[in-house]
Amino acid sequence: MKYDLIALDMDGTLCNDEKVIPQENIDAIIEMQKAGKTVAVVTGRPESGILPFIKDLRLEEFGGYVVSYNGGRIYNVKEDKILYNCPFPKDFLPEVFRIVGDSSITVTSPLDKKIVAGNSLNDYSYTESRIVGLPFEFVDDFVNIDVSMNKLLLVDDPTVISKYLPVLQKEFEPKLHVFLSEPFFIEITPANVNKGQGLHALAEITGIPVSKMIAMGDSYNDIEMLREAGLGVAMKNCKEGVEKY
Repeated sequence: MKYDLIALDMDGTLCNDEKVIPQENIDAIIEMQKAGKTVAVVTGRPESGILPFIKDLRLEEFGGYVVSYNGGRIYNVKEDKILYNCPFPKDFLPEVFRIVGDSSITVTSPLDKKIVAGNSLNDYSYTESRIVGLPFEFVDDFVNIDVSMNKLLLVDDPTVISKYLPVLQKEFEPKLHVFLSEPFFIEITPANVNKGQGLHALAEITGIPVSKMIAMGDSYNDIEMLREAGLGVAMKNCKEGVEKY
């Protein structure tokens, strides 16, 4: 089958361990676009967290897309326009804080220009801020924060995260989507928001069927798009079990 769109995860797929896209990857993606393929970067990051990479990949020139917040938002790079957005329902915030309030977990939400955080600070709290290059702002009253957000990111030592993951899943699934993206990250998104669903939303926008998409990823939050795409490719360095999908 001919594939017309290539959906690429960012961290661990496009980027190496130093959070840099190797030049050979950049060259290959540019050649794909020159050959008429559409490229979409599908990431848990906000668009603002990957702007330098978009420039290197020349997505603006060729008309590529960013599917950000693990499928919660779609950005047309050439038009500099948000085409799809699914905000996080903030009515759930009090219940999230009730469950993790006595823990060392940092509750964060990446926004367009900063990362807001609350509850507590730990050795992992600033991880996302360092990854995406956005400033970190701790707020005392996160539950009543007056901003629109797309997801929550709960951050702590993997031993703490593994304890709270099943508790949060039992409480919120299927009202929300609760999943592990890294051993130290629990992500909470609106119901049915995931990278696989993001591909279907992208299909509606581009007219390219999901069956004609290739998806490449390495981590747990890539599983849905690897399942949904016409061809799912798990990277050699993928997390244990991801290759089964």
